[in-house]
Amino acid sequence: MSSKFGWTGRILRIDLTGQKITEQPTAEYSRRFIGGLGIGEKIYWDETSPDTTAFDAQNPLIMMTGPLCGTTAPAAPRMVVCGKSPCTYPERFVSASIAGFFPAELKKAGFDGMVITGKAEAPVYLHIADGKASVHTAAHLWGMNNIVARKSIEQELSTSPKILSIGSGCENRVRIGNLIGDLGGSASMGFGSLMGSKNLKAIAVNGSGRIIEANPEEVRQVRNKLKQMTGQGFHNIYAQLVPMPGTETIKKLHCHACPQGCWRSVQRRISGCEGIRKCHMGSWYAKWDIKLNGSITDATFLAADLANDYSLCTDEILFLLLWLEKCLERGILTENLTGLPIALMGSLEFIQQLFEMISKREGFGNVLAEGAVRAAASLGSESAAIVSEFLTSSGRPARTYGPKSLIMSTPVFAVEQRPAITTLHEICQPFTKWALWLKTEGKASYVSTAVLRGIADRFWGGPEAVDFSTIEGKARAAKIIQDRQYAKECLVLCDLVWPVLDDASAEDHVGDPALESRLLSAVTGLDISQQELSCIGERVFNLNRAIQLRDGRKGLQDDVLSETCYVVRQEPPADIFDFYNPERLLPGKGDELLSFKMKAVDREQIRQLMDEYYALRGWDAHTGLLKNETLETVFEAQELQAFCNTGKSLKRC
Repeated sequence: MSSKFGWTGRILRIDLTGQKITEQPTAEYSRRFIGGLGIGEKIYWDETSPDTTAFDAQNPLIMMTGPLCGTTAPAAPRMVVCGKSPCTYPERFVSASIAGFFPAELKKAGFDGMVITGKAEAPVYLHIADGKASVHTAAHLWGMNNIVARKSIEQELSTSPKILSIGSGCENRVRIGNLIGDLGGSASMGFGSLMGSKNLKAIAVNGSGRIIEANPEEVRQVRNKLKQMTGQGFHNIYAQLVPMPGTETIKKLHCHACPQGCWRSVQRRISGCEGIRKCHMGSWYAKWDIKLNGSITDATFLAADLANDYSLCTDEILFLLLWLEKCLERGILTENLTGLPIALMGSLEFIQQLFEMISKREGFGNVLAEGAVRAAASLGSESAAIVSEFLTSSGRPARTYGPKSLIMSTPVFAVEQRPAITTLHEICQPFTKWALWLKTEGKASYVSTAVLRGIADRFWGGPEAVDFSTIEGKARAAKIIQDRQYAKECLVLCDLVWPVLDDASAEDHVGDPALESRLLSAVTGLDISQQELSCIGERVFNLNRAIQLRDGRKGLQDDVLSETCYVVRQEPPADIFDFYNPERLLPGKGDELLSFKMKAVDREQIRQLMDEYYALRGWDAHTGLLKNETLETVFEAQELQAFCNTGKSLKRC
């Protein structure tokens, strides 16, 4: 798949060890993998081995846009960042993504993406400008946090570049560092730490080019259709722009070519401090702020900005604080052992000291810099048991949109190293709207039980996908959703808009699953059907599986849910579906409502669901490995033959 439309046709490659800059044709990959995650996975597969560690200089930091980025295609501003992550446990290939204006600027500068390998002898930053890349010293920037470092680069270049950067939290192989972009955007999963391990402080981009669309009128029509359809779209439920108490919204912010925006906005406290907020993680510190001060203060607001300035992942800091609090309560840790002012937990002073200790790996900060799962394991079994209550074994949230309520998410949690939040959002989105319909008797949402079944029929393989009196249809729905989301990550489309599952303008209120392929065809000029796009998503998903197996995943043995899924217990709300629906009601047959509150998943049902899922995927039911016929859909014949010639088996890659 290649075209003079959509893609720039060039991938930038930078070897920092020798400061060697080269290019590679995008067409080598785009025919089978489109862009974004698909190309990123293929590069990783081709150029790494199972022995490559996250902080190995040759572990590639891969950043890939898709063919829609930089065009007028609506809500397509994102770029995938992928590679072997230092954040997950154990280290595995995962991906993250980032929006704003940096990805489109990279395209306009002439590149579909970049692959960064090696390690510079001393700190550097990159400047990419209209087809050329250069390496600049960053010794004077090392130790700076993002705000100051970014301003310094802007002043040095005097070109108003779009910048991707890291703060001091990524300079000492801290495992939980983020990449920071513009408009408050970030890419998590430790990729900021990976960039820091290469002595790369920032990437600045200036682009004046234009990405040509094959059929601009068709793109415009899809854009207008999207506006009509999303009158009650996903972004509206999550983006009511209701600030924290004592905070007001100053203005909404839009990423490149976004026609409607989301919750991304500038917000201001009564005290006058301002910051960009775009999701619930802006209030991640509120629990301890309220506990210390009795209400939300500036500490919560400023803690979010401070985390971004240091480039520390707020999710990971939240996990660490939850674990730390429990360890202190149970006497596993003491204030003296941590070196932290525990009595001030919830204050800005506490969080500043915590960030400094982690960033410099000073004292107990050296333990915390490893992330919650590794830190907990280092203190023994009782400590490790604490994090297993709310995290998966790989260190991801175990309950958010989880199988205890939404059983079709079982394969997402069981087989993916990082349960893809995009996949979980597609599962959760219509149920959240349905719960809101149920709660308000139809006043705040039109997604009734009938509409929900219509969505399941058109998007998920059949209405039985939303009948929770049976597991029938759940494995099929999970596979369809995963394939669509992996295709979406190749395009790369915004998760808050795509897919458009419900339609405010249609009588039946059911969305259109063919919009993405229609948009891709309009931009590239290639005739790509909905089914063909889904097949590409399936190929990319199975390539991801091959990567995980090659790098150490044990197939069936590792495809398990957290044991907490099998425990009957009262649990606080874990996501927006729970908040709207505290009884965890879900539809059964007819008008039947079933409550999943205080219920655990059934092991036999999970076994049956996973057996069906393996069969649908073309994986061996006894091992979880890819069957030969499945491998043939992922790799071309010469690739399979070349691998066989090494004496290895791709079934056990």
